[in-house]
Amino acid sequence: MSTAYASECWLTPSARTRPSTIHATGLFAIEQIHQDEVVMRLGGQTINDETLACLTPPYSSLTVEEGLHLLLDPAHPVRYGNHSCDPNLWHRDATTLIARRDIDPGEELTIDYATHSGVEAWSMDCRCGSTLCRHTVTGNDWQLSQLQAAYGTHWSPPLLDRIKTATRQRPSDSCNT
Repeated sequence: MSTAYASECWLTPSARTRPSTIHATGLFAIEQIHQDEVVMRLGGQTINDETLACLTPPYSSLTVEEGLHLLLDPAHPVRYGNHSCDPNLWHRDATTLIARRDIDPGEELTIDYATHSGVEAWSMDCRCGSTLCRHTVTGNDWQLSQLQAAYGTHWSPPLLDRIKTATRQRPSDSCNT
């Protein structure tokens, strides 16, 4: 069952675009953003796996349901949200990103793309500069136990469902004696 997703994006007035050391243009806090504060709501056109596979980069999308993706409006500033392996934003739900911690003015607003990229064949080189940098980000990173521990329930819902299913299917580590 498919959910209706907003066609328009929203970005907090506390952020602006400017040049980024991570990649080209980024989003930056221009005033204090507090932990759990809504920073952006993602909207756009819903497309299926087949349509997504036919797109030519660059584009910005996220998996909102199994086999369904939200193609973000290329004219909206939210598309400049860059990836970091140690982000200061994370998901509250499929399309709402909130502050993971307090964010100071001047900090770049970042999200770990692995928390919402559910396409197994997708990958990208990472230049985030974090001490936690994985150097390559993939559509299978939801399987990494260190990310599952770091992000808890703050994943796009279909990826969180994958994590819960995989956790239930893992064999017990206890020995029968």
